[in-house]
Amino acid sequence: MPYGFLLPFILLAILLFFMVPLDKLLFYIWIGIFVSAFFGAYLGIPGSESIFLFRILLLLHFVFFLFLPEKKLSYLKPIRWLFLILVFWLVGFSVTLFWSDSLSAGLRYIYYIFELSYLIFLATYYLNSKKLFFLFSKIITIIYVVQVFLGFLEVIAGFHLPQSGAFVYDTMTSAFQPTGLLFNTNDYAFFLVIFFPLVFWRLTYLRKPYRLISLSVISACATYLVISTYSRLGLLIFGIALLAVLITYSRIWSVFIGAWSTLIVTSLLLFSPALFSKIQDIVVASFTEKGASTSDRMERYNTLWQITKDTNLLGVGAGNAPIKLEQYRIGHAQVQETILAPHNFWLEVITDGGFFGIFPILFFIILLGMSLYYAFVIQKETDKLFLMMPILIIITFIIAAVALSTVVDKRYLWIAIGMAVAAVNITINQRKEHSK
Repeated sequence: MPYGFLLPFILLAILLFFMVPLDKLLFYIWIGIFVSAFFGAYLGIPGSESIFLFRILLLLHFVFFLFLPEKKLSYLKPIRWLFLILVFWLVGFSVTLFWSDSLSAGLRYIYYIFELSYLIFLATYYLNSKKLFFLFSKIITIIYVVQVFLGFLEVIAGFHLPQSGAFVYDTMTSAFQPTGLLFNTNDYAFFLVIFFPLVFWRLTYLRKPYRLISLSVISACATYLVISTYSRLGLLIFGIALLAVLITYSRIWSVFIGAWSTLIVTSLLLFSPALFSKIQDIVVASFTEKGASTSDRMERYNTLWQITKDTNLLGVGAGNAPIKLEQYRIGHAQVQETILAPHNFWLEVITDGGFFGIFPILFFIILLGMSLYYAFVIQKETDKLFLMMPILIIITFIIAAVALSTVVDKRYLWIAIGMAVAAVNITINQRKEHSK
């Protein structure tokens, strides 16, 4: 496909490069990256879903950032080891290309590792103060409300956006399951779950007349939509997140919010008894009618582990696990590459890269958890919800890594991780500034 459409972007970027101070230009590009990451192919080139605004801006930012004379990296000192681990992860996966059967799959996977690593870096680099964190949490809240609105359109009217998986998966429930701006229902469920603590924290700063209503409405709406996705793990982790933020925010306020949410839900059920029956049926079906899906996943897990053992913990090469998984299941090599989703990110990275793949990401999560614990120990703020937020984001990510088909290409998850790292970094730096 010709790429002549990129020429205007390149010319505009060069023009801005010489007209606007580079640090300001990069910040504006970052805002574009942040927003466009949630819209994916909807801000892309028709007929070329893999080329969209987010990727153009990300690569543009990376190139320009190399020329930035004064990079404010000293503020990242408390969590600098996290980024070194991500560099090792990228290098480790690059090494596995030497024994990958499919070089194209390997290069694609390594690009995703670069993409997610740079997203985490940018989120931490630019969200370097509570004020900026608050600004971008407002953007997240607006996008969250849009996602909730789209979810209700899908549940009530069966309306779906063109990129929705509802047009691909032909099941008895897919026509009225929400996917929002994402592809499938599991992705949508975990989007609602992982950003719920952040949105809840942002809404606590509204004025009192609007605070209670907004917290109650968003809690009730998110609860119903997560249930509507039929996501078992999504529903479980959302219940934990909802309970955690309510108790952390204020036990007194949690009673009021819980009462308001109960009143909203009860009123709906009284006016529409069928709604209660529907919710009950969905919850029961989510946990009792997925035996075949569970058995299939367990079979994939066993096969992935067998592949890992067969490679002596060296892995089959970046991005090759789905291809090898299909080959093991059919018993011979294929002429064309067939992708069979591993549905377990932890097994996927160890099958792809062996110890090159699994150890860096495990060290990243462990070190982030240790940094978060340290931030909790030293923090003197009354805003406890600010640090509860990254805890819930990390827990949700760990669960999502098992619940979703893969997470390496899920930009919203890595933005959430980046914001969790930023929250920890802000807390540690603020404490250091106060102690001077």
